[in-house]
Formats: sequence, C-alpha cells, structure tokens
Amino acid sequence: MHFKKNLSLLISALSTVILVACGGGGGSSAPTPAPTPAPTPAPTPAPTPAPTPAPTPNPMEASLVSTTIDGSAYDVIQISNANSGSTPGGNADAAIKTVYVYTPDGVDNGVATYEGTVWPYVTYSQDASTIVVPDSITATFTVNSESHVLINNQPVYQYAGDDAGSDVNGNGNGGVWYAIQADGTSLEPDPTPTPAPTPAPTPAPTPAPTPAPTPAPTPAPTPAPTPAPSGLAVGGDIGVSGPFALDSDVNSPDITNVENGFTNRAQFVEDNATILGWMGGTDELEVFQVIAQSGGSVALELEIINHDGDSGDTTNNTDIDIYVVDTNEETVSSGAGLGKTETAELPAGNGTIYYLIIDHWRGYNSVPSSYVITQTPNFATSTEQKEAVDRSNSDFSLDQILVVKKSMPPEMIVDFNATENELLESMGNRSGGLVEITPIELSEMAGLPSDEGYSSRLKEDFPDAYKKGRWQKALSILQSRSPNLALEPDWNMYTHADPFVADPSYNTYQWWNFDVTNLPEGLDIIGQEVKPINVGVLDSGSPSLDDPSFARSTFLPDWGWDMEDNDTDPMDEEFLLSDFSHGIHVGSTIAMLNDGLDGNGMGARITPIRVCYQGGCGNTYDAYLFVNGDANQSNTYFKERVGDNQGIPVNQVTEKLHSINMSYGGGGSQTSQACVKLAELSENGILVVSSSGNSGIGSIGYPSSCPTVYSIGATNGTDRRSSYSSTNQYIDFAAPGGEYSDWNADGVDDLVYAYAYWENYVMNSNGGNFMIGAQGTSMASPHAAGILGLIKYYYEEIAKPFQTNTSLPTVLKYTQVDKMLRANLLTNDVNKEARDNDPTARPGWDEHLGFGIIDLEKSLKSINAFNSGYFTSFDNLPYYEGPALVSLDAASSYEGTFTLTPNGAAGAGFNTVTYTYVDEFLDVTNNGSTYTVKKDPDYSWAGWVNTPITFSFPMEAGAGVPYDGYELLSVGVNVIFHVIGNAYDVNFPALKARLLDDVGILVAESTSSVTDGVGAFVFDELTAGTYRLTIGSDINGDNSWGGPGEMSGSSDLFQITDTNVTVDINLAPEKTGVANSAPVITSTPTTVAFVGSTYIYGVDASDADGDDLTYALTVYDSSGNEVDSFLSFGAFPWPATTLSGTPTADDVGVYTVRIVVTDGTDAAVQEYSLEVKQS
Repeated sequence: MHFKKNLSLLISALSTVILVACGGGGGSSAPTPAPTPAPTPAPTPAPTPAPTPAPTPNPMEASLVSTTIDGSAYDVIQISNANSGSTPGGNADAAIKTVYVYTPDGVDNGVATYEGTVWPYVTYSQDASTIVVPDSITATFTVNSESHVLINNQPVYQYAGDDAGSDVNGNGNGGVWYAIQADGTSLEPDPTPTPAPTPAPTPAPTPAPTPAPTPAPTPAPTPAPTPAPSGLAVGGDIGVSGPFALDSDVNSPDITNVENGFTNRAQFVEDNATILGWMGGTDELEVFQVIAQSGGSVALELEIINHDGDSGDTTNNTDIDIYVVDTNEETVSSGAGLGKTETAELPAGNGTIYYLIIDHWRGYNSVPSSYVITQTPNFATSTEQKEAVDRSNSDFSLDQILVVKKSMPPEMIVDFNATENELLESMGNRSGGLVEITPIELSEMAGLPSDEGYSSRLKEDFPDAYKKGRWQKALSILQSRSPNLALEPDWNMYTHADPFVADPSYNTYQWWNFDVTNLPEGLDIIGQEVKPINVGVLDSGSPSLDDPSFARSTFLPDWGWDMEDNDTDPMDEEFLLSDFSHGIHVGSTIAMLNDGLDGNGMGARITPIRVCYQGGCGNTYDAYLFVNGDANQSNTYFKERVGDNQGIPVNQVTEKLHSINMSYGGGGSQTSQACVKLAELSENGILVVSSSGNSGIGSIGYPSSCPTVYSIGATNGTDRRSSYSSTNQYIDFAAPGGEYSDWNADGVDDLVYAYAYWENYVMNSNGGNFMIGAQGTSMASPHAAGILGLIKYYYEEIAKPFQTNTSLPTVLKYTQVDKMLRANLLTNDVNKEARDNDPTARPGWDEHLGFGIIDLEKSLKSINAFNSGYFTSFDNLPYYEGPALVSLDAASSYEGTFTLTPNGAAGAGFNTVTYTYVDEFLDVTNNGSTYTVKKDPDYSWAGWVNTPITFSFPMEAGAGVPYDGYELLSVGVNVIFHVIGNAYDVNFPALKARLLDDVGILVAESTSSVTDGVGAFVFDELTAGTYRLTIGSDINGDNSWGGPGEMSGSSDLFQITDTNVTVDINLAPEKTGVANSAPVITSTPTTVAFVGSTYIYGVDASDADGDDLTYALTVYDSSGNEVDSFLSFGAFPWPATTLSGTPTADDVGVYTVRIVVTDGTDAAVQEYSLEVKQS
C-alpha cells in the first residue's frame, strides 16, 4: 500500500487553504483561542501555606493609646513584639495591639481560662524584666509559667477583630472582655449603675400573711427553688462558617437594609459562598453578582424555607425562583418550578461575570419566606444534583415541547387523562415527537394564573428570564399531571463555527490527525478501499450531486432524510450559498476517497440525515426515530429508504448503520427521552458518537453526556487537550480536533482538513483548493465515529472471532466496546506523563481526554487477540476498577475507605500495584485491596480540595502480552473534601443566645452580636450541671431566633462542675426541616390529695411537630428540698402520661410538683402546689 507516499505528493500539490472552527455539544460559542493555549493545570485547590516567620528578637514594648467609650476618653494599654503564632485562644500577632482581660479569669488569679480562635494569648518568651514599660504606665507586668503575659496578675489577650494598631474594638464584647488602663484596672463598668432587676417594684406576690394551703383553682405556681448561685460561668466566641453572604435586605428591624434588586446595585458574592436571604412584601427581586470559576461549573441550590415539599400546595407554599443571566441579561440557567428546591448552574469560566437573580413569584400567593442558596463545585455534586443542574439549562425553544409515551409495564399504565389526550392528538400516531405549542397555550393548558395584569420587577427588568421561568413553571405542572407521558423542553442544539481564516502556509498540509490515530497503519490491515461500512451523520447535510466534493467522497443521500424540511433530499442548502458546510466537513473527514485526489479518508460511507441549519440543529429526536425504525415525521426510516433505493423489500435489506455521528450539542439530562432513545440505538448495535463541546473546563452538554453515547474530546498537535475542548466526567475518549496554533512548530496551524465549500466558491475565492481547515470537537467526533465503524466492521465481517469461540457475541455493542476501553485495547493514554506544555500528568481515565486518543491499528490488533485466543471473553478482560470519587467530610473525621478490584487476569502473577498521591492533602494506607484515605491532619486551609490517588499496574516479568506495547490502564481515584472556614465580612447586630438544661428547659438567655464575623457571649452565676447552648438570628422578623431560614448554631451537652467553661459556637444557615415547636401542656392539675386515696392527674401535652414526648417529675417539700415522692408517671394500670400515687400519713404537707415534658429539643414545664391532707 502506498498511502504515505501518495499523501506526500498530494500535500506538495495543494496551494490554498481555508480555515474554520467547529464543535459540537456544550451549547455555547467556542472561545477565542489564547495565544499560548497551554492546557489548564490540574486543580490544586489551595496554595502551600507560607511558613510562619521566626519570632523577632526585639523586646516587648508597652504603650498607651487614647480611645473614646460611651463619650468618655481613656488611655488603654497596647503591646508590641509579643510572640506570634498559634495559642489556645487563636493566632497571635507581633504587631502593636490593644490588650484585654477576660473577667471569667478572675482578679489576681494569673491563669487563663479562655480557649477559642478570636482572643489570642499575649505571650513572651523572654524574661519579664526585658519588657519596655514607659513611666506613664504604672501597672505591673509579669510572665507566668506558660509564657502568658500578666498585667496586675491578670492574663491579657489580643482581639482578632482589631486590625489597625489604634483599634479598641474588643472592649465590652460579650460583657466579659475589657481594655486595660495605665494603672492595670480594666474598663469593666461599675455594676452599681445597673440597678438590679427593677429594685423592689414587685416585693413579693402581695405579701399577705396567708401563705397557707388555700388550694385555689388556679394555684400560684410556686417556682421550683433555685439553689444559691455558685458564680460559675460559660462563655465563648461566635463565628460564622464561611464563605457566607447575608442578603442585604431582609426583614429584621436590627439590620439596616441595602437595596440589591438591580444589576448596578448587585450584591457581590464570593466563590462557593452560602447565601441566606428573605423575600416578602415589596422585597420581590434580588440580584447577586457572581464570578465564574476556571476550575469548572458550580451547582446552585435554592431551598425555600416556607415550603413543605408539596409542589401541588400553591395556596400555602412560597414560590421563589433562581436564574443565572450574563452581562447581556440573557438567561443561561434557571430553576423556576413549584418545588421546595430549585436548581441552577453557574457556568465554568475564567473571571466571567454573571448575575444570580432571585425572584419571589406571586402568581398563586404572596407568602414571604427565608431561603438558603448553597454553591457546590460540579465535581462534588451528587448524581441527583447533576441531573437537576442539567435540566436547568435555559437554552430551549418556547414554541414546542418534546412529548414521548413512557415505556411502562401494562399494570402500571393508567387511563390517559384529558391533558394527555390533548397532547397525544397533537403528536399524531407516533410514540414520540415534537409538539408545537405557544407559551400562552402551554400556560392555559397548565392552568397557570393569567399573565395579564401581573406586575413584577423580573418581568420588567429581565423579560427573557421571566418568559422562560413562566414557561418552566407551566411545563412542570403538565409533567405532574401526565403520568403516562414524558414531557421535556426542546433544548436547542448547536454546531460551533468561528469566522474562517487562511492557512499561513498555502502549500503544506499536516496529516497529523490521521497519524496520531494510526489510521494509515490500520488501513494497511483492513484496506483503504471503500467498504460496506455505513456511518450515519446527523448534521447540516451533504454536497450537491454535481460538486467534486460529492464525486470524491462516498455520501449516500438516497439513504438519508432532510428532517429540517421533511423531504427526501438532505443536501446542505448553505453549501450552494457559498457558506461553510459543517455537515460536509464532518462527513468527508470519514468519507473522502483514497483516490489520489485532495485528501484521504477512512474507506467508509456516509448516510446524511439533515437536522442542522445555520449553526442550529432542530428536530434531532425524530432523526433518532428514523434511524431506529420508529414512526416519525418522515413516515419512513433508514432501512425502508435503503430498500427503496435498492429496489428490494425491507425484510431483505442487509445494510446497517455501524455508527452514527452527532457533532452538535446543547441542553439535556441523563434521563432525557433523547438519551433513552439513543440507548435503544446502542442496544440495537449502533455505536453512537457525539462531540463533547467547545466550552472548556467543567462544561457538560448533550447528547454527548447520555449514558450510552461516546463523548469525544479534541486534541491538538501535541496530543494534548485543545484549549476549547469541554472537560467533564462523561468524556469517553479523544480524537484530533485541531487548534488555531502551531503547537508542533512546523509552520502550519494544527487543524483538521476536509471538504466544506461549493466548487464555485473554491475556484473563485480559494485558488481551486478544496481542502478546508477547521477546529472543534465537531472535527474530533467524526474521527471517532469513523474508526468505531471500522472496528465494528472488522470484528463482525473480517476477523469474526465468534466463529472459533462461540461464547463471544456476534455483534459488537456499546457494552463490549466499553470493556475494551477499560482494558486499554482501543486508545493510547497520552496524558499518563507530564510534558513541557502540560506539566500535569493524568494517568488512566481523566476528564480531559477520557481513556486517551483512539487508535485504529491498536484496536484491530486487539480484535486479532480474540482470534488468537489470548482474550477469550469480554467479561474477563484484564483491568482494575475503583470508585471514581471518594468524599471525605467532617462527620466522618475526614476518613474513608474504598476497594480496588481486579478483573480477569489482572492481579498477582500478571502485574504489581503501585500508587501515588499528594501527601500535603492526604494520608493513604492499604490492607490488601482495601485502601483507607484520610485528610492530612496538618492540612487546614479552608475550601474545596479535589486531588487524585493514581494507581499503576506494571506488568510482571514473564507475563504474556497480546502484542508489543500492551499495558494495563492506570486508575485514578479522586478524593474530595471541604474544609469549612470562617466568614469575616459579616455582621449580625442581634443574635439570641439561649442556655438550656439537659432536657431542653430554658435556663437563661441573652442577646449578642457578630461584628466582622466574630462575636462573644457569656452566662454567669450558674450552678453546676449539664447544659446546652443555642444561638440564632431572626432575619425574617418572626421572633423565632434560629431554626430553618436563620443563622443557627448549637453545642453538644456539656457539664459545668467547679470551673468556668468555654464553648465556641459557629453559625451557619439552617435549611432542613421546619423550626421546632416546643410541647404545650394544656391540662389543669388537681391540687389536693388525701391520705389513703389514689391521686390521679392525667397530663395532657401536645407537640405541633408530632415529636415523641417524654415526661419527668420532680417534687420539693415546703423547705425547697427535693424529696422522694409517692407520685410517679405510668404506674399500673395508668398510661405513661398519667401522674398517680397513694399518699400515707407521713406525706401530709404542702409540696411543689414540677412536671417537665420534652421533645428532645425544647420542653414545657408545669409547676403547682399540691397539699396532702388527712382523709
């Protein structure tokens, strides 16, 4: 064969080239290639922390700074040159800082009791005599055994909220932190001005001298005696988990609102921040500015607090929607149904600005509600979140919807209702297809409230988002009413083309794209002549019959169809208008003849099915029906078209489609009806291929991301990912797609060259040169479809290994090809090693190039290994399987386990196992094939981390291989974890701290605040016991303080014994469930008991949340002492809620009975006087 020789002659004869860029998937224009489009480096989530600078040897110095507090001027002590670094109270600073005392430490105690992160200890490693103290300061400075500096024998602290040296922001914080004057006394206010709890206006409950038994019907609830206070205290810091943003206009009288309802007043939100907000009344629209992240897209989940999860209850449930719009106010993504949770997506990008629009839709009601928005990087989302994100794609038609009869067992099918019958009538006698319906008709069919007269800021300022949101809402209603039908948007599909430019070198072509796939070597095995290999190309159509590009390729238009115009001629109409033909370029990449003219092809034939026009692709679903032989708009199908052309009945047609190519993409989801139908094509033996998209890092498009569709990435002249090629978890493998750059420095742009222009244009405007250069995943995908068609043909028609091994399948389907990919039999793992222009190695499957670049020669050799008997089954091909992702979280102490499982011959005697990982992030150990992974204990930087463990499997000496160069594919296990940090640019002027006992009874409460992300609280004069702390906000103004829709934080149970306790609380938005309702006791007790007679009191208590309740009893005598009592709950035969007992003569007297009913969180208390009398 003289393939390469002929090729060199062809190259020397060519003179002029036209270049274009195309791609499929993604649904957005290809980015302008960067001058140096080096592949994006691997996502190293956090910089290595800089080493802590060594302590300065300068002596500590004290000084005074003037400050004004409550209108009075004071000079307070500051200290510089303290030890810097970590202390039990936080990270200390050597810079000059105001110092404070902590009143729970006590006076003249010399020992620090605070532990936390906001009040660092002031420490000093040198002798106290070296401290420089000016004469103006008369206080005494000493250093204790822990190196803690003492002033007048009280430990001193810095405050993290002080930035400048003159700041005195910590004074009075929590009522326990105070600055220090020159004589060493603190600025703690004199307790005298706080006049005890309103001195004596209520001296006693009308001290009438009749405290006697008088068992009145409403006895005064003699409170349980409180033991004398012990002076113990609990205090600590309040922090805010970050990153975090509080909606700037909420419903709290304590917060000064700032309007954020316009793009020019948009509230900025940092990467991955959680947002807490409120909407109601006139606050109907909120705009946040967000910045796209270069590391990938981000899932946005909005949870509506005042919503019980029933989307059908439109009377009581609040409806809040979420939209992402670009700076042109075009809607990119939207979540606008009627559910409790709405989802949208922030696309990937490198600093691109988007606006997050939150709209309170009041079509059904105007009920206000808080909401919480969480941002999660795509790599950390669940399968359900990914599905919701995919469905939020807002690029769909407003003129039609896709309607498909669901495939269900007969017993599950219910009678079609009126809505379903109306849709079916519009669809005609088909199992599925597009139904034309206007937005008004869709809304009326769904019964959506009329748009006429509805006024909203979203409707006025963001009309595109409003129209799409209303459309989504109507469709979601119809979906809920149509159990027998699948209703979906008609997502727009696109090819991608940039304006063409001329190749700078007119006489030289590089056939790198065929060389890197080893196509010449493969055709040496299978033959370069045209073979009965049929590839269906769903695109913009074929050339005209009289054009040289038709004569020099193998297009079979009589076997295809025009879905755009619904006729028999799939010719590309743009071709005759001298426009670039996307479909002809894609098709001729596969179908050019190896005839010594222009360029080479793959020796395969093309069946053109026209679905695209002017860069957009329309009725693709009917094209899938056409290919599969289902009823569709054409009233024919592929095999019938072949039979008509060959003049034979359909049942005698032997021609089949080996593969199909779809170089387009747009919106969709894993469970969409398009994916379901394409899975049918795969099961029927067609290998389905689609371009992954031209949207870069972290972008997902459909149909390439459907489960049984091969998603193809693009490579450039250095066998690395082209800068535009989309990356995501669905990439299967890659092929040459080109790049408008000369990566291999041969003077020619690394593009893919094929036919694409009409002869008239070529002769008049391109010097007679038919070869057109283009870039895009659209150009990569036909390489894959053509080569897969050749592989399928070689397996089924040439090698036929199933004839000697009857256990092998006779048809090569998706399942078998997928296993061959995992066993490294079809591709080359070009990313396994780092290179100068891509310093990150990605061994094994990765999101950039999947399993690697498709290789025809290697694929055919692998099929021959089935013929030789080296491989005997697709099920026992040698490879390793491990989880794609392992998630670590704080709840599991950032630890997880997984198993690496060998398949087939893989394992001892065939190969060894090695693994590598970045030890800055992880600790990894193994016990056989089970691996334990932990976050490195020294890693504490806040943010998301996504880092791989890479497993390699070197072949053991003596292990037989099917051909030279064979090796097992590496396996990468991505480990992700999220270290939650603190938010500092956050203020909550009013928070309520509640101290509860161990059964949930309120002991004390106080108000506190957070300023610049930090705050403090203290409860003193406490008795020893077991307690729990809760702290909450009230942004919605309902006086509930904490709970869903609020900032909330709580502690575990803790004990106070004989020393003060420090408990730090971190606040975060609470969004799960509803606010807890405390139990209520509604019964009235009997207040007299008689000796020898059974006392019975049935306690009636209820809980609005339906929580299980527990009952507890305490009885005190007249002196206030707790006593054993004749009373108890649940004594036979009474239920657990009945208090009963029979007093004896020894029990005569007056008692205080205290009943506590708790739901585990809150409690109700009833206290009453019970007098026991003689009968």
